[in-house]
Amino acid sequence: MNVIDLRSRGIIVSEVSEPESWFDSVPDFPRAKRRLEWMLSRIAEKELRKRGATGGHVSFSHSGKYGAAAVDVAPVGIDVEVLRDISESAARHFLNDDEIAAMQRCTIAHRMLHFWSAKEALWKQRGGSVPTLKKLRLRLESENADGLRFQDVETFAIGDLVAALTLPSA
Repeated sequence: MNVIDLRSRGIIVSEVSEPESWFDSVPDFPRAKRRLEWMLSRIAEKELRKRGATGGHVSFSHSGKYGAAAVDVAPVGIDVEVLRDISESAARHFLNDDEIAAMQRCTIAHRMLHFWSAKEALWKQRGGSVPTLKKLRLRLESENADGLRFQDVETFAIGDLVAALTLPSA
């Protein structure tokens, strides 16, 4: 199993041999892909707790061969996205004008995916209470070679994926 640790509050797993062996039972899903995604994200939670993460709030994500989970004592959000091309013209569907301008100033590769993933993680942290991603507000604070830091969430470029994890509540 490959494991990527995100600040000891989130974890991403892939290449899990015999994922069914982690469970007594697995819900029925109409597609095998969905079943595997469910298992990978729950395996990520189990591995995170095995490493000492505590808290009653859990967030799950999956993309391609990756499953992710975050655990905290306060609401938490995680998102993982396999790298793919997204037309920047799609930004208008989930970013406001200020966020589009901030995104366009970024030089990080796959900058659209970083903004998308950050919004997804925030949406999960807030329990889906905000009706659309566009209504969530991102405030970019800094950029480095491997990710972006926003007021409430940070992103990470790791191999063939982008991940986002909400920051701990103060």
